[in-house]
Amino acid sequence: MNKNWNIYRIYLFKIFVILFSLFVPYNLLFAQDDLIFEVHQDGLNGNDTVISVLNFVDTNPIEEPYVGKLKLAKPYKFFENSPELNKRRVALVAGLQGGLYAAANTWWSTAWYSKTEKSKFHTFNDWGDFNNIDKLGHGMSCYFESKWTYDLFKWSGVKEKHAIWIGMLTGNLWQLSIEVHDGFQKKWGFSWGDMGMNLTGSLLFGIQQYWWHEQRVMMKMSSFPINYTKRYKDTEIKQRADKLFGTSFAETMLKDYNAMTIWFSVTPGSFIKEKKQNFARALQVSFGFGAGGMLGGYENRWSKNDLSGDNILDGTDPADIIDRSDIERYRRYYISMDIDWTKIPVKRKWAKTCLGIINIIKLPFPALEFNTASSHKVRWHWLKF
Repeated sequence: MNKNWNIYRIYLFKIFVILFSLFVPYNLLFAQDDLIFEVHQDGLNGNDTVISVLNFVDTNPIEEPYVGKLKLAKPYKFFENSPELNKRRVALVAGLQGGLYAAANTWWSTAWYSKTEKSKFHTFNDWGDFNNIDKLGHGMSCYFESKWTYDLFKWSGVKEKHAIWIGMLTGNLWQLSIEVHDGFQKKWGFSWGDMGMNLTGSLLFGIQQYWWHEQRVMMKMSSFPINYTKRYKDTEIKQRADKLFGTSFAETMLKDYNAMTIWFSVTPGSFIKEKKQNFARALQVSFGFGAGGMLGGYENRWSKNDLSGDNILDGTDPADIIDRSDIERYRRYYISMDIDWTKIPVKRKWAKTCLGIINIIKLPFPALEFNTASSHKVRWHWLKF
């Protein structure tokens, strides 16, 4: 074996040991002379708990063989929360958050806001936009941004109260960036209504986490694509929907307010004093809010020269205005069931982490609908997405 390559392999092994230690607080001991590498950490009770041993052996036909030994004695696993402040994890989480924040702002500026007309910073009132579904979406987004940030810093060993505040502030900071961008756009503006709902979503998380140390009332979402061609059989409506809500699956999931439902899922079992973990404690009662018939923020009128626009049509040539006020706009209210995935008893910590992430999605269940439409005010859905 090439001598230089053999040395490189030893250094690669060292790098592996160092990188491995970033996530769990091991003590590294290197014996350079005989090239034995040992990593160990006293257990929480003061005794070593050996999880496994990894031997690294590199046989060199010319020289003595190199042997590396990695002794793993970790007080907690990767997916478990650190019982004490882990500065390496804090640095990792803060770095990832900062990187994602910078990347997101760059993407918003280049892929989204670069296509719109700019103006001086201004505010505007869009409280009734799309029958308030947009506002509920803001609240839900900030709720989960606060929750996920809290989870990451708790994983890093940050104290409960501090992690709650960090989560709430981070969630509002993310949403504030969007509002500041909107404030410089001619067709939009900085919305105090959006900011109020952002704060409401973060408070819904923070107050529950402070008092109950868990989330008993959760905000979730569901969405199911609408086939506008089949529903309205009108080319103009299809073109309007494509420009306003997008055509890709991701766009329609996040932008089509006719297809979106925001849910408040309550876990009755969390209010029961009996702490025995069972499936019944994961069941939730859900209250959903949606809307339909919307082809604009406030009315179903738009200019054929600006299919994606949602501005006041004053001064627009009447010949260019498409008026579909005949399509009724209405609100929808639902009662359904759901599952709190974090209450499902699983042994694997990584599985519990994954369940916590997908908890943002409302599970399809039968639902009873009440709406403000002129007909079919009560409807039953065998499976509501």
